[in-house]
Amino acid sequence: MSDRSLESSCRDCGAALSPSFGERSPARCAACFDGFLRARDAEFLSSYAELGVTSRRIVAETCLRALVMESPPHRKVLAMNIMEQYVQAASDLVGLYHALKQRGREPIMRAFLEFKLDRAAAMTFFREVAGTPPAELLEQLRIPQEGRDAIAARCPSLSSSDVKDLDRAIHQLVIDLQKTANMGEGAGLALAQMAGESRAGAALAKQSAWLDDVGLRPEQVASIAIDERRRTVNVTAITVDERRLQNIVGAIDTMTRASQNLIYAVLTMYQEERRAVHRRSKSARRRSA
Repeated sequence: MSDRSLESSCRDCGAALSPSFGERSPARCAACFDGFLRARDAEFLSSYAELGVTSRRIVAETCLRALVMESPPHRKVLAMNIMEQYVQAASDLVGLYHALKQRGREPIMRAFLEFKLDRAAAMTFFREVAGTPPAELLEQLRIPQEGRDAIAARCPSLSSSDVKDLDRAIHQLVIDLQKTANMGEGAGLALAQMAGESRAGAALAKQSAWLDDVGLRPEQVASIAIDERRRTVNVTAITVDERRLQNIVGAIDTMTRASQNLIYAVLTMYQEERRAVHRRSKSARRRSA
């Protein structure tokens, strides 16, 4: 079979595409696929904000409520599920921060969906948020500074009530980002480890004495995963304590709220940019007329 017979064309620009041997032909060339994603970034954020961003909190709160009526073995499963939602909520927030900070250089949808929370990403996030003044952090995210006057100047098309809402969201965003970063770099590394174990495959265990000669207390449950790099087995144990689990759910709520307000602020900026383009286009038409 000739190389020519293996070629297909980009559905957007018509450029010839040659798939790798044994793979299906791509639908678009790389440049068109970037454009396809960029054109849908705002809609993706809007749709994700309506449901996906709150999913970790919904599951964690449901598990916490169910703890009261369940038997000890079931309570352990629910407790570990809450911990998993905590790790995933952190991964969502750090991934969203990463994707929105570099918007314009890479499609948001790709940067977010392909993001993996590892040691480097966790350390970067916790150090940046903890060590960067709020005004500089907002500037890096290309979000208006706190204060209604600053927001009104940056977003002239917003009504006074919209300016008030955005100011409140940005103020809360700064608080929640700092609150998350205050967990410390150690917590960030632990989150990265648990996120990696979740991707690689981890097993829930009632006891670990057979592994580490230490074992778990009756009120504990553990997740066990292999660390191939260090050639060891990691045991992540948590205590089924309602107050402690409530604190974890509270941290999930903080991270979820930060993600929601971050998306709200960025979508507002997208809206403002579209309105500015419309105003310039309208003004240009008037001058040409």
